[in-house]
Amino acid sequence: MLNKIKKLIMKKDQKVVDGKVYDNETETWNEPELSLQEKSDLISKEEFDAAVEAVELDETKELDITETDESEINQSFDDEYLEYSSEAVGYENREQQWDTYRVIANYIDQGDSVLDFGCARGDFEKFYQTDLGLDIDYIGVDMNQQLIDAGKKVYNDEVELLCQDWFSLDKDLIQDWSINIGSSNLRYDADTVRNDKTYLEDTISSMLAHCEKGAVLLLASDNTDMDDGLINWNAGEVFNWAQKEFGNVAIDHSFSDSIFTLIIYKQ
Repeated sequence: MLNKIKKLIMKKDQKVVDGKVYDNETETWNEPELSLQEKSDLISKEEFDAAVEAVELDETKELDITETDESEINQSFDDEYLEYSSEAVGYENREQQWDTYRVIANYIDQGDSVLDFGCARGDFEKFYQTDLGLDIDYIGVDMNQQLIDAGKKVYNDEVELLCQDWFSLDKDLIQDWSINIGSSNLRYDADTVRNDKTYLEDTISSMLAHCEKGAVLLLASDNTDMDDGLINWNAGEVFNWAQKEFGNVAIDHSFSDSIFTLIIYKQ
């Protein structure tokens, strides 16, 4: 802004303000002897202040953001949030996200394939590769088109992702394991027929229909007084239902009081 002020007040060779000359090299105002010409070029302090105010107003105008600019900035922010933020997929930070994924990975043997129900961006595959140093045959399915698109972009289409209702998957789509990492703790669907309990049970049944070895789910527990805004499940009730339906079931509540893991092994 100072350069603009200098240009403005010097546009008629006005180099002096109230008897002081501006030195470009030292960026200071000096008080040298003035020639008759310099004296005739003097401007008052009031005139200088008016020049500064005019330049500041001009700066403000230059910084005005058009609606188009604002839209592009917001879009860029939204895209980066969806593509890289852990919060966008339900975690406070990357450390919490990776810790949660490790719980699920404990049940998957090296070389096993995975079908991820509620995959979001498909981060689980990249976690498996970077954290465990292993490749994995991975397919992710999610109904959120924005997150699927974000995953395809950030992973350069190297992760197989399907934007689809997991109740209508191709019957021939079979992996070793079906996993569901917290996706049954909130309802993202528009299904007004199934209540929460029925929706969970139908989800588990679909998971079992698309796996060879079993299914692993991470569910929010009602064993906490914290108001987390999630659907909180009673581990005992879920276990009893799953054991009655599928036979070989385990519950692991050791990771946290607020979540538990349901493991269903296929016979």
